[in-house]
Amino acid sequence: MVRNRWLKFLLLYAGGVIVSLSQLKLVPIQSELGQDLGVSLSMVSWLMSIFTVSGIFLAIPGGALVTRFGAKKLLVGLMGCLAIGNIMGAFSNAFWLLLLSRAIEGISFSMIIMVGIVLINFWFKDGESGIATGLWGTFSALGSMLAMNLFKPLSQIYGLRSLWWIIAGLSVLSLCLYLILLDEPEKTPISDQKKEQDSIKRAIENRSIWLLAFAQGCMAFILFAFINLYPLIYTQNYGLSEPLANSYAGYFGLFGIPFGALAGFLIDRTKKGRGIIVCSFILMLIATFWMAHLSSSFTFIAQLFTLSAGASLSSSCVMILAPKIVKQERLIGVSISFINLFYYIGIFIGTPIVTKVSEVSGSWTVAIYLLVGVGFMALLAVFGFAKFNRSNRLS
Repeated sequence: MVRNRWLKFLLLYAGGVIVSLSQLKLVPIQSELGQDLGVSLSMVSWLMSIFTVSGIFLAIPGGALVTRFGAKKLLVGLMGCLAIGNIMGAFSNAFWLLLLSRAIEGISFSMIIMVGIVLINFWFKDGESGIATGLWGTFSALGSMLAMNLFKPLSQIYGLRSLWWIIAGLSVLSLCLYLILLDEPEKTPISDQKKEQDSIKRAIENRSIWLLAFAQGCMAFILFAFINLYPLIYTQNYGLSEPLANSYAGYFGLFGIPFGALAGFLIDRTKKGRGIIVCSFILMLIATFWMAHLSSSFTFIAQLFTLSAGASLSSSCVMILAPKIVKQERLIGVSISFINLFYYIGIFIGTPIVTKVSEVSGSWTVAIYLLVGVGFMALLAVFGFAKFNRSNRLS
């Protein structure tokens, strides 16, 4: 058992990055994968979105699973699902089998964030949990950067299915390390588990939580549509080469890393949470509209930076402000789970809908304007949130 909490955190963080790599491994190879399977890009987009389908069903009951089985056992189980899904995918030559394997992989994504937060709060209960939690939120961005820059050349050298074998091997290694080296908090008593189930109804009676959940779902719709489709939009709409398109897309995750911490700093210092969340969603909306009007290498990078900043600030503001509008502390967990439900739905439906709109209309510009509409609806939701919480300082 490892005693150093930062070393344990590093092991946990590496697992999060592996989950992110598994989620995003199709993005740089989607054209080649579509040709290999003999399906359209809109069908390939379902292979990317199906990864999050488990989150739709497991977001809310995930807390009960942690209390029932323990965070360490659940983490080991999640890495096991990731390994099984990738091994199955490596052998799958049919679209529907690969779709099923992606759903199995996605079980890991459905609860990795929540399990990580439980373990971090246990390891850092004497202090520094805020720093660790902020760093934990960056694993997806790092995974995105690595996937965009490494997976294309690896697939060209070793073949498309090599990506599945690499992640399967890393998943098994992580599983073994977690079994040997990590500890966990004690399980929650059965009586407390029943109280948690009773809290779900009370949590969703809060209309502000509904507004934040809807805004977070719209944010995820936009964010992951761009993460998955940036390379295609760059190559098909703007004529960039594939290596350059993947390189640009890799910057997206890197740019977003510092803005989660910045959101917390601004809210704590200014005591103006309502204004900050509204400005964050306005920034994301502007960046989304800008995507249809790029003209030079500078605008490509500037749009990437602006959207990454806006989406990261928006998502972080939702997660920071949600606990501040919950009347009872025991309702915080289920309220966050409810928001995550909308988050997973947004990820699941975003890419396929946007891809289909581009195919039917024959234009990526039309698809981008669809994303602008989704961003506008998110902005209306946070305006409503700000109005309903006018008397709350949300510091």
